[in-house]
Amino acid sequence: METRLPSKTLTALAVVPLIPLLLVWVLTEGFSANPSLPPFFSKILPLLLSLISMLSAVFAYNAARDEEPEWGGGLLFKLIEGLALGYVLLALIFTVLIITIYFVRA
Repeated sequence: METRLPSKTLTALAVVPLIPLLLVWVLTEGFSANPSLPPFFSKILPLLLSLISMLSAVFAYNAARDEEPEWGGGLLFKLIEGLALGYVLLALIFTVLIITIYFVRA
């Protein structure tokens, strides 16, 4: 039985959600309480980027589920699905951090 590898598109989709999350980390300066960037770049844009990352991770998860073979050899697809779910969770955590640190100050 021949193992089926993920397509190049699916492999690219597995990496795409990481890029906005890294940009969120850089723009918020590690979720600093007083970032040096203007509010649009340190508060609003990171929120949008984390939501974009979450949506692209859901898209990658669905693409991996769609490409996964029905019988055998699905370990790589399961890894991509797990990675996509991890990105969704990380983007959700980043979104909650952005909202609580920058918008709901006590």
